[in-house]
Amino acid sequence: MKISRVEVVTTLVPVVFGRHQSQMPVVIARIFTDTGIEGVGHTFSANPEFQRSLSSMVRELADLLVGEDPRRIEHLAAKMLYPANWVGPGGLLNIAATAIDIALWDIIGKDSGQPLWRLLGGFSDRVRAYQSGMALGGPPDSLQRQAAELVAQGHRAIKMRPNHERHARVGEVAARVRAVREAIGYDIDLMYDVNQAWTPSRAIRVGRALEEFDLFWLEDPTLMHDVEGQAAIAEALDVPICSGEYHYNMVSLLPLLKSRAVDYLMVDLCRMAGVTQFRKVAAMAEAFGIPVASHLVPEIFAHCIAAVPNGLIVEWMDWTAILFDGLPILEDGALLLSERPGHGLTLLEDEVQRRRVD
Repeated sequence: MKISRVEVVTTLVPVVFGRHQSQMPVVIARIFTDTGIEGVGHTFSANPEFQRSLSSMVRELADLLVGEDPRRIEHLAAKMLYPANWVGPGGLLNIAATAIDIALWDIIGKDSGQPLWRLLGGFSDRVRAYQSGMALGGPPDSLQRQAAELVAQGHRAIKMRPNHERHARVGEVAARVRAVREAIGYDIDLMYDVNQAWTPSRAIRVGRALEEFDLFWLEDPTLMHDVEGQAAIAEALDVPICSGEYHYNMVSLLPLLKSRAVDYLMVDLCRMAGVTQFRKVAAMAEAFGIPVASHLVPEIFAHCIAAVPNGLIVEWMDWTAILFDGLPILEDGALLLSERPGHGLTLLEDEVQRRRVD
């Protein structure tokens, strides 16, 4: 089997996050083979300013692979990523390579007749998910209505983020978390995502005030490169710490594990350059006894997290779902995966063409 050609399509999809609305570029790679098997992958950038750069890099990476056997996944990953010595590792290169890597795994699954979750280890055909698409903003009564609505939709875990209280007094932060907890009870898991906004000392002070609310985790409490500060936070609090989404490779994630700065390791599929690199990070985390959680792209990440023994939970942020049919089904707080070979997704061609940009 050989790759005969690759088609790259750029789309703009609507993103609503709290009160903020934007158009997000999603780049789709369709890899065709001489056997008739086609693989589909996608990637995105939250920065529309770099839409053309991302599209161009996906095309340039695709050109490198024409004529290659798509089943030689490590060989092709090296061919895309190792020349980065001259452009810098990570960054746009990894995000672009993700679209190609996902499409290659889709081909491997279709060629073998196996779904992606089984190819990657087959630990389970379902995985817990948490709703992350709502910012849960406004006054406490509004917070409570929004949180209760998410639970009514079938979510068994939800995430909230600080808004104007990001730098407010500790009591105000605690009051907003208390409001959500009172609305959903203690049978629903609740996460709190700081997005690197606090210093270690503030994270410890606020974190102690939040311990009574039995948070599932406190996410990215301080700057991503401050591993020592985050380790101090993890040591001081009884709230589990989750972090890792801002890192682009195994090397940068390893210090988080070695310093015990995380209780849960969050992995970003696009920043890590796709499924191939995720497997290695998950195995590395397993050696430290650390579960892994996902960041964005749940339609693919559900397979990855379900497949490994230390897979914990998937972030349900359905920004790119508008382009696909065959999405995992949410049932009682878990995403159910199908037996369809590959990742099981098919492009909604009319939607893709409607949102296509040149």
